Amino acid sequence: MPDTAAKTATPEACMICGGTHFTALGAKNGYNLFRCGDCRLSFVHPMPGESEIAAIYEKYVLNDSYKRRATRKIIRSTRRLRRYLHMAPGKRFLDMGCSIGTSVEAARRLGCDAYGIDIDESSIGIARDLFPDGHYHAGPIESMPPAWGQFDFLFSVEVLEHLPDPHAYFQALAPRARSGALLYLTTPDGGHWRVPRTFTEWEHVNPPQHLVFYNRDAITRFLDRHGFDVVKFEWNLKPGLKLLARKR
Repeated sequence: MPDTAAKTATPEACMICGGTHFTALGAKNGYNLFRCGDCRLSFVHPMPGESEIAAIYEKYVLNDSYKRRATRKIIRSTRRLRRYLHMAPGKRFLDMGCSIGTSVEAARRLGCDAYGIDIDESSIGIARDLFPDGHYHAGPIESMPPAWGQFDFLFSVEVLEHLPDPHAYFQALAPRARSGALLYLTTPDGGHWRVPRTFTEWEHVNPPQHLVFYNRDAITRFLDRHGFDVVKFEWNLKPGLKLLARKR
């Protein structure tokens, strides 16, 4: 948890648009949250340190539940991928934040050369045991093996909100996306009409697990900065962003 001095800090500039006007949204779990007055990005400030974040993933508590639901999760991913694979320029698939590998396995069964990366070593161990025909790597995106080359379809489901430095993440990712590659991305939607008026009462506000809360404007600006153009947003009754983007 941040120290007392850090708790009193206010942001200097928005990480997305560079804006300098902020609204304080309150505190949750000892972390302060702010909203940019320009792009409306909401975020924790100051961000937790690497050791705080790493401790969350030492043994990810949801893995046992994911294993029990693996078959259902493969079916769900298969349905998603069937809608969009034809829009990708090829069959090389990468799941960023692949957990126990169910989406990698779904893509493989659909004929893709399927790869997955996750920061949690225990998740990757389970993926290798359950679905040994996929390709997996445990570690940050920057450590992805060079031999993996470039990809045609990037799959990022509920990952971006966990990243204290999303720019560093996408700077490492962008060169691994072939020109024309398709990105499918989901993340909580901080601008959705169903988000509670008191932001800290929203169930997705649970730092240090979730740190950054995008909206359509903020995510469009962010992706543009890293060479991706939003193709479309999917309508969602729940407060979550679902979008397709393409690498320029």
